[in-house]
Amino acid sequence: DALDKDFDSWDEKWQFWSQLINEYSVEYEPSKAMKQLKELLNGKNYFIATSTFGHFFEKAGFDQEKIFNVFGDWTRMQCSSGLNHGTRSDLSTVKRYVNGQGEVPKCEDCNSPMELHMPLNAHFFPDEDANTRFRWFLTRNQTKKVVVLELGVDPTSPQLLDPMVKLVEQFKD
Repeated sequence: DALDKDFDSWDEKWQFWSQLINEYSVEYEPSKAMKQLKELLNGKNYFIATSTFGHFFEKAGFDQEKIFNVFGDWTRMQCSSGLNHGTRSDLSTVKRYVNGQGEVPKCEDCNSPMELHMPLNAHFFPDEDANTRFRWFLTRNQTKKVVVLELGVDPTSPQLLDPMVKLVEQFKD
């Protein structure tokens, strides 16, 4: 399993993850189902809370301001120091590694190696801005009829499943 893989160096880690990110995100083409979902939501008031870190909704053209990647986004990176210096795109790093010219990216604030914005260790910081936007969406719509559609959510992702179950129980209408 890729999430549990041990690496001997930061360079080896970035080589491995860059191949996956390139294959499953950079080169990702939206599926027919994803296009149909986008069409279904066109013109509707929606918000997507997703456990996928693959950037699929963004690549399919959904509004990035209406997406909360609960488990992070592997097209972004964060400082490995454990301090929250924010995130930044890792796509140029991924492209360099795929082309055989990769170099471990460093934090602009403390020069520590950068790591993927995913919960791979205790250093993961969720996207607070997206979380806030999601909570505001729920608050603004608490008196309205809201459809909660769970796709691919299962007991292995309780960080997303549990709040959605509680949300549906809280707003039965």
